[in-house]
Amino acid sequence: MFEEINVVRASKLHRRNRFDPVPEFHSLMSEGDLTVLGTEDSAEGRTAWLATGLKEVRQVLGSDKFSARLLYGGTAAGFAWPGFLTQYDPPEHTRLRRMMTPAFTVRRMQEFRPKVEQVVRDSLDSVEALGGPVDFVPHFGWAVATPATCDFLGIPRDDQADLARILLASRTDRSAKRRTAMGNKFMTYMKQHATKARRECGDDMFGVVVREHGDAISDAELTGVAAFVMGAGADQVARLLAAGAWLMVEAPEQFAVLREKPETVPDWLDEMMRYLTTDEKTHPRVATQDVRIGEHLVKAGDTVTCSLLAANRRNYPEAEDGFDITRARAEHLAFGYGIHHCLGRTLAELMFRSAVPELARRFPTLRLAEPHREITLGPPPFDVEALLLDW
Repeated sequence: MFEEINVVRASKLHRRNRFDPVPEFHSLMSEGDLTVLGTEDSAEGRTAWLATGLKEVRQVLGSDKFSARLLYGGTAAGFAWPGFLTQYDPPEHTRLRRMMTPAFTVRRMQEFRPKVEQVVRDSLDSVEALGGPVDFVPHFGWAVATPATCDFLGIPRDDQADLARILLASRTDRSAKRRTAMGNKFMTYMKQHATKARRECGDDMFGVVVREHGDAISDAELTGVAAFVMGAGADQVARLLAAGAWLMVEAPEQFAVLREKPETVPDWLDEMMRYLTTDEKTHPRVATQDVRIGEHLVKAGDTVTCSLLAANRRNYPEAEDGFDITRARAEHLAFGYGIHHCLGRTLAELMFRSAVPELARRFPTLRLAEPHREITLGPPPFDVEALLLDW
């Protein structure tokens, strides 16, 4: 319960005022780079910490003195969903990540690029055919991220629309019972797909993994990896694309530079990732031994939540953390750090590099259809619930 309370508190602190952290979070950052979320009222007196400094976040995420496994019953119970790499510790993490890495190489992404570019063109053709105003969350964010991720996984086109609907319902439906039912249905499909992919190796991610490693990866792990990649690729990238479209509306003069003089802003993607940071924080890491972070002693059993949002915004105080697409290469932790640095970063960046410039080129006059209506944001992670745009 102690950990759950502080996870909730960390989520509330990471809410956004449009793109920026809420004032309460700015106030907390002013207290230091490592602050206390809460202390357990027990003999152990374990503490939940929040790391907001760039150096402190890197230390936690890059250290072997912290466990990434999920918390249950107030302890690090050593539990991880099979195949969900963010919940694994070495040596299991090392073994499974080594199997998956070849599927995400730069060379494979280059080969996959034409498919992603076609998905982008198809989605923008559909938007144009609909005519404004259009909600860019389903018609741009999900319309690009879902088929691109499905194609990467080798999921048949005939199944993709239903799978996207099930995944979305498992995360956003107001009924907890229905969310659970849709989550179970999603996992059942991924299990069936993984089983089929083991029998019929294609040129997709599964084909790479199964041909190289066969029985070294279990059916449960293969299913989990499929669900993990699908969830991250569809949901997280869709949120990122929607946020990017909104940012384009808010800073049209900067995206005009990207559209008209792309050679002058070669590192624009890093600045967008830094500024948006749609996954604001990590799940809590558990200290497996006493660790000193700056002037603080984090004791074994304490938890540390790392704020990627704070670390990215603190990196450029001289610019007041403002968005500047022409900035020299922006250092950021939007994809994490250390052994859990996002495995699918190359895939996410491929989708973003393909979609954002094309959106800027095709819709140079993109604007809010209802400029006086406040855009509703979901709870962390950063989630634009609807984005009605016109042109």
